[in-house]
Amino acid sequence: MSTPISSINIRLLLLLSLFIASCAKQQKTGYVDMFKLVSEFELQKEYSEQARRDLDGAKAFADSMIYAEKLRDPARSESLRNSLYAELSRKTEARNKEIETMIWKRLNPYLTDYGKEKGYTYIYGANGTGNVLYADESQDITAELIEYVNNRYHDKK
Repeated sequence: MSTPISSINIRLLLLLSLFIASCAKQQKTGYVDMFKLVSEFELQKEYSEQARRDLDGAKAFADSMIYAEKLRDPARSESLRNSLYAELSRKTEARNKEIETMIWKRLNPYLTDYGKEKGYTYIYGANGTGNVLYADESQDITAELIEYVNNRYHDKK
């Protein structure tokens, strides 16, 4: 059997809970497609293009050395080819890691500044590996953030 006082207390507690919840600071959140952000960042495009040109030049040089060795000593040319391409692969991988580090050193302050300027409490990175399992598309700020980071990059160039 419930008493009128306990019913009033429950109502008051419910009203107080609703009041506290409505007074709580609203958190602004958004998410970003990280792959798209990085791939459309102008600095990434510039670094990638330069790396591609460097790799093309290195491949051409390696191929000419292999061809010259094939004319001189066909048996040794395959060994030379393997060692040159292995070295080229190692250097390419190291260069890619270096580029990735440089990209994130530039992007991270931009992301922090953007979040502060726009009043975000959280900006989540969605990359297809389970960090964000679901998000309403209205919370996708990728395009806006791409424009922001590219403008900031060009301003600091």
